[in-house]
Amino acid sequence: MSQYRGRGLWVVWLSFLIAMLLQSMPWPEEFEMFRPTMLVLCLIYWLLAIPHRVSVGTGFFLGILVDLLQGSILGAHALAFSLISFFVAFKFQLIRNMALWQQSLIVMALSTLMNLTVFLAHAIVTKIVFQPEVFWNGLVNGILWPWLFLLMRKIRRQFSVR
Repeated sequence: MSQYRGRGLWVVWLSFLIAMLLQSMPWPEEFEMFRPTMLVLCLIYWLLAIPHRVSVGTGFFLGILVDLLQGSILGAHALAFSLISFFVAFKFQLIRNMALWQQSLIVMALSTLMNLTVFLAHAIVTKIVFQPEVFWNGLVNGILWPWLFLLMRKIRRQFSVR
């Protein structure tokens, strides 16, 4: 068992880095509401694939990095990522055994939860006006999920991530 310790863990962190770079790329202003949260999709995948390596602490750490990268309120994304990580880790066996279209619906719901959590954290600290457009990326995340899932599964199998 000790021979597998840390095997392929660099692939997980490299995928998080690539997802963070993709998420921080600039988009045109009129399409900003459709920006997928690639880091959340990547986090959900690794939580489902290797829950013994990726946990709520990983989600919190990635959320702090997103807060620092985007310059938002410190802890807003960390709280949202931790909540998503908790729900996925709590029911990972159920979600893992669902069909891809059912997983897409779960990803849509989790992305909407993330957006709502971040909005509420910002609304508590600063008086911002509710904009329903921020929930469009939940739909985009759900649409992207099957392709990202299949791509990440191929990468996981190719590099024998355990």
